[in-house]
Amino acid sequence: MTGKGSAVSGCGARWFAVLPDSEAGSLAAGLLRPLAARSVHHASGRPWLMGHWSADEIVVGAAGGARLAVIGQCPVTVDRLNRLAAGLGESVARLDRIGAALPGSFHAVAVAGGMLRVQGSASGLRRVFFAPLAGTVVAADRCDVLARLTGNGLDRQWLAARLLNPPLPHPVADMPPWQGVRAVPPGDCLLIGAGGRSRTARWWTPPEPELPLSRGAPLLRDALATAVAFRIEAAGPAGPAGPAGSATAGGAAWTGGAAGPPVTGIGCDLSGGLDSTSLCFLAHRHRPGLTTVTCTGTGESDDAAWADLAARDLPGARRLVVTPGQRPPQFADLLRPAGTDEPNPGLRGQAQVLALSGLLAAEGCRVRLSGHGGDEVVQARRAYLHDLARSHPRTCWRHARAHRILRRRPARSVLDMLLDRRDYRTWLGDQAGALLSPPGPDGPAGWGPDLRMVPWATAEAAEAARALLDAAAADARPLAGSRGRHEAVMLAQTAGRRSRIDGQVVAGAGLTAAYPFLDDRVLEACLAVRLHERTTPWHCKPLLAEAMRGLVPDAVLRRTKKPDTGAEVSEGFRRHRAELLALCDDLLLARYGMADAGRLRAAVAEACTEGAVRPALVHTLSTEAWLRSAAGRTGRARTPEPVRA
Repeated sequence: MTGKGSAVSGCGARWFAVLPDSEAGSLAAGLLRPLAARSVHHASGRPWLMGHWSADEIVVGAAGGARLAVIGQCPVTVDRLNRLAAGLGESVARLDRIGAALPGSFHAVAVAGGMLRVQGSASGLRRVFFAPLAGTVVAADRCDVLARLTGNGLDRQWLAARLLNPPLPHPVADMPPWQGVRAVPPGDCLLIGAGGRSRTARWWTPPEPELPLSRGAPLLRDALATAVAFRIEAAGPAGPAGPAGSATAGGAAWTGGAAGPPVTGIGCDLSGGLDSTSLCFLAHRHRPGLTTVTCTGTGESDDAAWADLAARDLPGARRLVVTPGQRPPQFADLLRPAGTDEPNPGLRGQAQVLALSGLLAAEGCRVRLSGHGGDEVVQARRAYLHDLARSHPRTCWRHARAHRILRRRPARSVLDMLLDRRDYRTWLGDQAGALLSPPGPDGPAGWGPDLRMVPWATAEAAEAARALLDAAAADARPLAGSRGRHEAVMLAQTAGRRSRIDGQVVAGAGLTAAYPFLDDRVLEACLAVRLHERTTPWHCKPLLAEAMRGLVPDAVLRRTKKPDTGAEVSEGFRRHRAELLALCDDLLLARYGMADAGRLRAAVAEACTEGAVRPALVHTLSTEAWLRSAAGRTGRARTPEPVRA
């Protein structure tokens, strides 16, 4: 491995590219060399891995001509990787069992028998992109790296699909923004031969949901405990506390002891939700002096009260309590470049993420543990009833009736969902044909929410989105064999994509983000539990609550609902009305012919007046904000000329 110091790539702080062992691969490496700070070589001496990474992000093993690299968060040693590389022999197919045996969240890259294999994670947190370059195929973990090298522009169909309400379904959701750049679906790997030919192959399938809760909960607890423990060890030893009364950046207050802020290595969100609270208690077993961060809420939120309750049973932990006045409001600094390679789904809170991560970094934290993904992996949603109706009709009736009453859904809506027999391909095709129709009065009945264009989308955008969905429907397959299982995997991968972008934002503050709930072993432990036992209308996250029983106080496990953050969102939206309206001036989405600036401006003004900020509006604004920074980071991406009537 070689390194030459830091360099500004224009493509973010951390990235890697993978090159085949060929003359064409060497030519492609020449194009990458001005951007890369580090490299690892094939047995032949040609470049294999190039990019920007810290020394603790990659472990490489070798045996003869075989090479095996793990990039990300995984407790694997060089000696073990050397043995695993020897086990590859002449076939990278043996990486299937290797990847399934290792905990953590990581990319795995292997070379054996003249074949190169690159894979990310099943959750979608670790993604793989590829593109033709210099007569071969190059893979990377960021799509903007490849876009910079190829000089291709943005994909207009991708832009049109960004104006769908709700956002993209499988498989369109994996589509990258750039022409000529392709994405490897989560759970697939990329295979590149020495001649430059490439294909994808499946390496992961979700487990069957066969385990009862009583057997699945211990498996989840063990998987989460492992995920947290090795990250704490990797963060390094804690340092001494500062002097009593020492100040904290931004004016936030320390609680929990007389001494000042320590160097803990680990910062953990203590939001008050069960996901982050569980991680805090798991981390506390290994590092009692960990740093926790709690944001006090606004309006009706009771998150801080639940965080206070949990903190009483975390002796020695240092709490950083941040009030609304000590952090940026929602929608602050919308146009501040965050270095993400795709639009940030969490744009409204991006400034807060940067500020809180900066506070943790200033206090000596190196890793930020986040409960992101917990909502999506430890419980299912309504589609599990479709499966349950066919396996346990009586149980389905009880669950469906309770869901209908608690959520005030019309009986017709639940019945339509249960009786719908369309396969995934048919449902997706139906959605393509109904993009401009009003949603059904009783809610969706198929494989997901009804797909509709937002009101400010142009006719050109609607036609482009329809063509994209029609093409996808031609050979679309669900992520699993039933609706409930498909939805469970889809939710996990949606969380993975969102957390991946969040991690890029956190990295901009000098921290490494960790999302234990999105580790493949944790995801598998959740998916293996019967859908109707890890989700019920009567209990909040029963699988996680049972897994944490005896570790998290029973009083905390009794929380039954999530807080309503709408007041804080609306307040931030109104506060930044001028900046939001300014996004509608010289709208790049309008230049591409995708959105009507006047209708978007009217939607922003209406949201400011009524106080109801719909996710579709934020989704569009995040796309526009990202477009304004994308051209500068990819070099040759061009801003289009205005569309003329």
